[in-house]
Amino acid sequence: MTTYVSPFTGQTINPSQVGYESLTISADTYLQWPINGNTINVVANIIDVTATTSNLRLILPAATEVSTGQTVLIRNLGSNSFTVTDNSLNTIITIASGVAEYIYLVDNTTINGTWESVQLGAGTSAANAATLAGYGLKAVNSTLNTAINVSTLSSAYTFSASDRAAMYVWTGGAGTVTLPTSASVGNNWFVIVKNDGTGILNIALSGTDTIDGNSSAQLQIGESFVIVSGNSAWYSYAYGRSSTFYFTQLVVNVTGGTVTLTNAQGSAIIQEYKGVLTSNCTVIVPPTVQLYSFSNLTTGAYSLTFSTGAVGGTTITLGQNQTIIAICDGTNVYNSQTATSSSISSLTLGNGSAANPSLSFTGDATTGLYLAASHQLGLAVAGVNAGTLTSSGLLLPVGINGGAF
Repeated sequence: MTTYVSPFTGQTINPSQVGYESLTISADTYLQWPINGNTINVVANIIDVTATTSNLRLILPAATEVSTGQTVLIRNLGSNSFTVTDNSLNTIITIASGVAEYIYLVDNTTINGTWESVQLGAGTSAANAATLAGYGLKAVNSTLNTAINVSTLSSAYTFSASDRAAMYVWTGGAGTVTLPTSASVGNNWFVIVKNDGTGILNIALSGTDTIDGNSSAQLQIGESFVIVSGNSAWYSYAYGRSSTFYFTQLVVNVTGGTVTLTNAQGSAIIQEYKGVLTSNCTVIVPPTVQLYSFSNLTTGAYSLTFSTGAVGGTTITLGQNQTIIAICDGTNVYNSQTATSSSISSLTLGNGSAANPSLSFTGDATTGLYLAASHQLGLAVAGVNAGTLTSSGLLLPVGINGGAF
């Protein structure tokens, strides 16, 4: 391998370099080393080339006239690609439009030499998407795309920094998930939480943090929101109110025992219960905050009770032919009427019957008053007529038992 060195310093001598040249070629073009007064089509440090037609060649001079390491940067400014060859027209690289190639000599023992090339640019740069992907981002081929990883939870959980941009779906009963301190995960950390379980999901906080100014938050069944950290506090947005619990009517036929409502059934605010009871009946409503209107239209000498099923929770026993407004707080079911006494100016009841009196009692639905006939007040005891009061007097078909007048 021939190396050109200075007799004074012993260092490799390159031809005097021309810094830049711009070429427009319309035919195969031979380049020259910038020596011996060559000034036309020289090999400059940087050559911008525009080919006026396709399939043209740019031919490098003899490799034996320079040292290894000789370089040239050739950039294609035109719309046609062209080929850079060695001195015998052997292809080194074809340069496409908008591309720049860095070409360098690695062997100069022959006229053609051995050349290598590195592409420096292609108009636009492309990063490695897989390397850039992180929380909330996913590489799809060569591009970055947003991504939300979904996980399910059914027991208590504390979020961590690695949960950034993830979605957690609660599938258990009533439960609690805990946020880290906002300071530990930093501003703009966020997580998506959805309650697809069967009870209230509590969002607990750590330290002195607040969420929307409160010390905690709750998601009812079917609800969701995004929680974001910022300025040593938590904020929520995109709060999705339950798409399940809306104002509808439910009619259920019951015969007794325990009847557990589904979430869809429990979403109905107005609920009517019909059928002949053959035993006491308990209706279990979903353990979530809800307002109800319960109507007991059943028959049979048995009770109808409403509960969340929670141990120690308050329940309501509703008499037949009665309707009340009830409130469920997730644990208790209680009558919305909180006053110890009340009065009304008038009360209109249905006609009723001896078996099913219009005015009866929670503990005995077959004892009370009813309209026996027009202008006649009937007295029902144990489902039978025990007396009828008319304008002519009191008729007691069962007679008087004991005592004397």
